[in-house]
Amino acid sequence: MSVASAFEYCATRVRQLDYENYLCALFLPREHRPAALALRAFNAETASALGATKEPQLALMRLKWWRDAVDAAHDADENSLPDHPVAIALRAVLATQNAGGGARTKTWLKRIADARVRDAEMGLENQTPGSVAFLEAYAESTSSSVLYLQLDLGGMRDTNVDHAASHLGKALGMVNLLRGTPAHAKQRRLYLPLDVCAKHGAVAEDVFRGKNTEAIKDATHEVASVAKAHLDSSRGMASTLRGVARKGSASSSTPVKPETVFLPAIAASTYLEKLERVDFDAFHPSLAQPQPPLVAQAKIAWAAFTGKY
Repeated sequence: MSVASAFEYCATRVRQLDYENYLCALFLPREHRPAALALRAFNAETASALGATKEPQLALMRLKWWRDAVDAAHDADENSLPDHPVAIALRAVLATQNAGGGARTKTWLKRIADARVRDAEMGLENQTPGSVAFLEAYAESTSSSVLYLQLDLGGMRDTNVDHAASHLGKALGMVNLLRGTPAHAKQRRLYLPLDVCAKHGAVAEDVFRGKNTEAIKDATHEVASVAKAHLDSSRGMASTLRGVARKGSASSSTPVKPETVFLPAIAASTYLEKLERVDFDAFHPSLAQPQPPLVAQAKIAWAAFTGKY
């Protein structure tokens, strides 16, 4: 498969699996979109692995395969690269960077894959996250790493920007876990931390049965509040991001604005608002209904135009 075809596959895959982030990527400078969509495709493939099969062991094997694929994409030996469009696209992305940039990119990709592997292993062992801090660490390793990757590939390296990305990534990751509650419950996977469940008297078996108890609502509310606090912290730093020097990537001079990379905040904010309206009932049918495409596009476009994520 050609590199061009591999990037086209990534764009299609992100549009299918992660439409909101696909829309956000369209507002990046044109020359940076292929790399961003390749990263998003990798993230979508690893994030959906557990839900794609009823056999957790097969999902774990698939995630380990992706972890090895990252090593192969960074390897100088092209014969070691798996014949998969996303792997081919990642190799092309890494090839545009110098040694230091490629090493950083590989580190963040491996961090994402390692976190997904550990998540799958916990599922096999029937383990539940013990604390909100664990969820924050998982979100940092996955969602924040995707943001770091996009910023780094765009030549944006700044402490304040990274700090804002860290908070936003934690918010995005935790929101994704809350959004997935109904699907996770069917697989008997619980992401409401044990200490939060114990505090409010929430019972795991009630979650698995899709029961809407007050205790589960209270536990959901607590996790959602932490996610909202991270989102607010990131947005509160927006003024410090303006005027940050933008050098562009190693292969281009087109600037990448942090506020454009941070556009996924819009979808997270929308979900948290909807969750509050249904009194933190994570199983409410309305939460499973996606926004009309034109509404989602308009919100993201307005945020991109105003520079407010």
